[in-house]
Amino acid sequence: MTKYVAIIGAGIAGLTAIKQCLDNDLIPICFEQNSFIGGLWRYENCEKNKEPYSTIYKGVLTNTSKEMSTFSDFPIPAEWPSYLNQTYVEKYIDMYAENFNLLPHIKFNTTVLKISILPDKRWKVKYIIQNKNQEKEEIFDYIMVCSGHHTKPKWPEFKGMNFFKGEQLHSYKYKRAIDFENKRVLVVGGSFSAMDIAVELSNVASQVYISIRSGKLPWIIPRFMNGKATDHFTRFDDYIIPLSIKGKFLENFIIKSFPTPSYVKLPTDPLISSPIIINSVIFQCLAAGTIIVKPNIKELKSENNQIEFIDGSFLENIDVIIYSTGYSFNYPFLEKNIYTGGDEIEQVYGKDFHDIVWLYNSIFPPKYPNIAFIGLTNRAGSLLPICFNLQSEMQARYATSLFKGSIKPLPSQNEMEISIRKYYEDVRKMYCKSARSGIRYNYLSYMDALSKEVGCYPHPYEIFKKFGFNFWKLFMFGMATPIQYRLIGRGSWEGAKDAISLYNEYSLKNSTRGSREMVVLKN
Repeated sequence: MTKYVAIIGAGIAGLTAIKQCLDNDLIPICFEQNSFIGGLWRYENCEKNKEPYSTIYKGVLTNTSKEMSTFSDFPIPAEWPSYLNQTYVEKYIDMYAENFNLLPHIKFNTTVLKISILPDKRWKVKYIIQNKNQEKEEIFDYIMVCSGHHTKPKWPEFKGMNFFKGEQLHSYKYKRAIDFENKRVLVVGGSFSAMDIAVELSNVASQVYISIRSGKLPWIIPRFMNGKATDHFTRFDDYIIPLSIKGKFLENFIIKSFPTPSYVKLPTDPLISSPIIINSVIFQCLAAGTIIVKPNIKELKSENNQIEFIDGSFLENIDVIIYSTGYSFNYPFLEKNIYTGGDEIEQVYGKDFHDIVWLYNSIFPPKYPNIAFIGLTNRAGSLLPICFNLQSEMQARYATSLFKGSIKPLPSQNEMEISIRKYYEDVRKMYCKSARSGIRYNYLSYMDALSKEVGCYPHPYEIFKKFGFNFWKLFMFGMATPIQYRLIGRGSWEGAKDAISLYNEYSLKNSTRGSREMVVLKN
């Protein structure tokens, strides 16, 4: 019996969802509101008064290396840079879509207005074709929501915001550093984008300040350590070395390798339970004084474009404030309680967590097992942020295998509810409050768990038995690239072994160039 799947969004998550549907003989129809694929990775230098379709800025780099960011059955070319800028990512997305012929399955310039459940448990999708201003409805067996969570900007609330005479904008409208040449700029936030934007602006602005709510720097890890990409950890590391020891090692490495000015407060929470930022240059900027750290804002004033901070200090003549304060989930086409679990759940967990999602394995609402949310997890526990497509691909493989009926079904609703509650209690115990997202998982543990359900888990013994000792050694002590999940089992790919070997060969050859490449890649 033919099964139809509606996919919302043609970004990275949406594209891999289409591909996994096709691999499982499902019929995908993807709804994309823009005229192109790639989602936020499509750069747009838009006018100031225009709402951008993408949150990406020109100088962005991936926070994970290409080897850890690749789709498992379509490797990023080994000769490309270790960390990809927006142009490379866009090119890779286009190559992926072309290679697997995904574009014919996408309805472009189409906005989904409402998705509602029918009495027979199927879904009705109401949408509008923009250039025709024509509304339509279609019925689907399954839904895959792939529109991400960088859609609704979060704005802080400070006294005097309405009276401040300088320019104020959210980071989703930030595109190019040159637009702020010779200006005094305050960046608000302690996120990836806040640090990246501050560093980029430090090259052209007359002075850059960064206001962090806690008044302390987050833990900041460079893109390279010991000549290799920092995220090139191994399965041996994950199996043998306790997380606390890895965290303490990184703390000591950061403190000893990147001294900061005496006025800068360092994090006090352990690294393993804290938010982590990837940035290779900001320590140099702090040492040079091109970026100055300030605490949280108390008040904005109109006179002399003045800003008062909670420690009693002031800044004057600030030309621009850029709020890099994150995003909220925004699925206007769905009832919110489908993915949040309703008011009762939010009352219980809302005070201790942000980004509450009541989803089994961060994918399925227990009450609605035929709708999947793809691409919402953050990587935790492995100490580094999750790569930009790996978790989306494995989630899509898992969801489509379930939809096809080729693997064992989900647990009962009650069992899924219990699992989600246990997850939140574990996160509450492990992470400091600023790191308590409802979508954090240990990278390898999460991927291995899903791969076991899918039937593609690369068990070390099976790898040894199929490929021999030499490759087993590379599998265990080389980088834990996502291509490992194509070595054996369902969806295996005969090119996986050679691709893994090539990546490790390139990594070894380039390891002595790591420190030089770090400087070239950033700005």
